[in-house]
Amino acid sequence: MSMVIFLVCFFLLSLILFLMLLFLHRKIKEYSASKEGYISFGGDDMYQSRNIRLNIHDAIMIARVTLKMDDETFLDCTERVKSPFIKWCKDLENSIMPCHKPEAFDEYYEVWDEYQDYKLKQDLPVLAKMIFCKKEKVVLLIGNHIYLGGYFLAHFVQHLFCDKIYSDVFPKNKYIPLVSEGMMLFFITGMISRKKHIKLPLFNDDSKVGRFHLKLPKNILSVHPNKKKPHLLYRVIAYHIHLVMRHLKKDRLRVTLPVSFSNRNSFNTVGAIFLDIDYDPDPVSFTDKIRRLIRANGYQVSASNNFQRIFPTRKLSTNARNLVDLTLTVVPQKTLPNNLIDSELDQFQFTMLNIRYPVYIMAFIFEDSVHSSFMINTAEFDIESFKKERGFVNSSLPEIFKFNEKNRFIEQ
Repeated sequence: MSMVIFLVCFFLLSLILFLMLLFLHRKIKEYSASKEGYISFGGDDMYQSRNIRLNIHDAIMIARVTLKMDDETFLDCTERVKSPFIKWCKDLENSIMPCHKPEAFDEYYEVWDEYQDYKLKQDLPVLAKMIFCKKEKVVLLIGNHIYLGGYFLAHFVQHLFCDKIYSDVFPKNKYIPLVSEGMMLFFITGMISRKKHIKLPLFNDDSKVGRFHLKLPKNILSVHPNKKKPHLLYRVIAYHIHLVMRHLKKDRLRVTLPVSFSNRNSFNTVGAIFLDIDYDPDPVSFTDKIRRLIRANGYQVSASNNFQRIFPTRKLSTNARNLVDLTLTVVPQKTLPNNLIDSELDQFQFTMLNIRYPVYIMAFIFEDSVHSSFMINTAEFDIESFKKERGFVNSSLPEIFKFNEKNRFIEQ
């Protein structure tokens, strides 16, 4: 018996030592790259960055921001954004290692007299781009998710909404020897031991992906009998998960909640919480359950971020994503400090080109409303009943994406 205990302890210590060495190696690479003025890729994300020449628009994100303001105010907004945004884009491009970027990117900034369908260019990938459409008071934000994860994506959006870049809106993923390795081992053990989950079928034709938008006033998320309500973030998360479960007609949902960290030296800034959630018809008790689950599993954010920073886990992460029913990204209001155009915001719609999940939602929390963009990639989701939800509108963005008979994206 004592020999078994000894072998188990020896095995665990060996794993911890191995992880510590990988952390050290990754830190050295990040430090060396930063001394040369570069931001590095590590682990999982390295594959995607190296493959950008094979499919230059694979990770395109587009947001359409509709503003309510007069011509002069809109013109002031375009001028306020122009110089600092172009400088930020050039600095970001220069910080990408040559092996992880194409020869050139599309231009960063344009002003159009009126809105028209934006067409991606066949041989010119996008890093980050803003287009101001003067007649409709519309701003298009086009970004490449390979380079614009949570941390840098927030900076991108802040150029439009804020007076400057705020780098302290996300926490840092602090490395604590032994504790960080312990969380990683606990995390991977929990992931391996999860119950078997039946995968929802995806569309075999990308053009069938449904893209929709909800604009929700905050007051409909405030119904809770306790004086001390759960934080708004929990209520937003619970509301969307509950909605998806109703329209998928599922009693159990596998959910991923991405969370970003602050890290100027790495493009790997995102971790996630992975939850299996049972349905509860009572929204109040469901919200309380979501809060408990998130608090109990919060360690997964740090552990999963560390894993994908130091391991080339593309196959493992792909398999994990294939079993997820819903990926829900919630962007809290604190990521846009001193919002300059909060009262002028009419709609914020978001979409991505390639959706690998049955349901993907991006929910932005603003001062008085929540703007949620839905991408539905499964026939199991009841679209007709979903259209009856309060605040529903069809997305204004699907026309940007066009497809051919082989179900592949047509680059314009």
